[in-house]
Amino acid sequence: MELRLCDLKVKKMGVIKYIQENPVAAKLAEFGLLPGTKISILNKAPFEGPIFILVDNNRIALRKKEAAFIIIE
Repeated sequence: MELRLCDLKVKKMGVIKYIQENPVAAKLAEFGLLPGTKISILNKAPFEGPIFILVDNNRIALRKKEAAFIIIE
């Protein structure tokens, strides 16, 4: 079973395996979200709010539906 970024727990780390095709895939790549990149969850907002992640010392907020396209290992 594949683990999606949106399912990762707060304060946990993972490595991006791949990003599924989606309308914001190019924007995610611009943010540095590429296969092989280490990523960690900083915080998750309540009520299906954004997920705050850390990538290469950059803090990024993603919608949960965008984070669901990112498969990690």
